[in-house]
Amino acid sequence: MNIGYAFSDDFDTLQALDHHLSADRLVRKITQKEIIVAKIDHELVGWLRFGYFWDNIPFMNLLFVLESHRGQGIATQLIAHWEETLRAQRYDQVLTSTLADETAQHLYRKLGYTDCGALFLPAEAAEIFLRKQL
Repeated sequence: MNIGYAFSDDFDTLQALDHHLSADRLVRKITQKEIIVAKIDHELVGWLRFGYFWDNIPFMNLLFVLESHRGQGIATQLIAHWEETLRAQRYDQVLTSTLADETAQHLYRKLGYTDCGALFLPAEAAEIFLRKQL
């Protein structure tokens, strides 16, 4: 498996799979190196998209692995790569969030993330915020 930043040749695949971003925003995220992809035999099988909370704390916005490739440690490897890259850039903490009814929270806690807050919106499960010291 190969893990690294997304490039312009990943645009079409990401646009078809990630319905949370406009085409313009996706181009910006790729250009700004804010998407990390996992590929097996040149096929994109997962990605991690991030931004910055308060413009200076890395925040993982999305972690996704194609269903056919789940359970193989790809998400864990994407997160590890992201954390290592940020540690090398001298960031000392990262954040993410997940809905209280999603199983991703268990993975994050297993990887050393701790709860640091929650957001309660009408008619939705609580959004749990998690933090990890790098």
